Amino acid sequence: GMSSDCGEVRDLLSALSVKIRLCKEEFSAQHVGNALYGLKYMSSEYGEVRDMLSALFTKVCCCEEDLKAQELGNALYGLQGMSSDSVEVLDMLSVLSVKIRSCKENFNGQEVGNALYGLKNMSSDHGKVRELLLALAVKISGCKDDLKSQEVGNALYGLQNMSNDCVEVRDVLSALAIKVRSSKGNLKPQEMGNALYGLKGMSSDCG
Repeated sequence: GMSSDCGEVRDLLSALSVKIRLCKEEFSAQHVGNALYGLKYMSSEYGEVRDMLSALFTKVCCCEEDLKAQELGNALYGLQGMSSDSVEVLDMLSVLSVKIRSCKENFNGQEVGNALYGLKNMSSDHGKVRELLLALAVKISGCKDDLKSQEVGNALYGLQNMSNDCVEVRDVLSALAIKVRSSKGNLKPQEMGNALYGLKGMSSDCG
């Protein structure tokens, strides 16, 4: 995959951001999911990436279609290199929270794992991150699937910068605990390691 560490990639992102802003056609839900998924190796430390998020934000806001669960899972997975220290990232999280709440589908196990994994550089210190977690907690609770071991590992790994001082984080943890208990598969060592690593900001004094 392409990385924003590469100057040529950043130059191309900058050119594409201009084209997105000039594009008069609206993005479909699939366009939104694909576009954000494509940023999965990009870091918000670069101005060109933040500018791309800003350009896409307008398109996501104007998208009249409800995003399907798969499109939302892909969109959030694509944010895995993004930091909640950037206003452009927080704005994108805010509009995706709205899209999650309007999504009529239940998330499947892969979509739960992908969505939370994409938050691995996000901090629950930010209100817009907590708003997103609240929306995701509802989708996790509504998930009919047994989570596979990789999905459990990915979901919990994405919480590594979250604190259980926040009720929204605890809501997600409670929903995931139910899913882990009902899961029939055994976690492999790597997935167990990822799952427990994701709890490094949590305290056992909780609850």
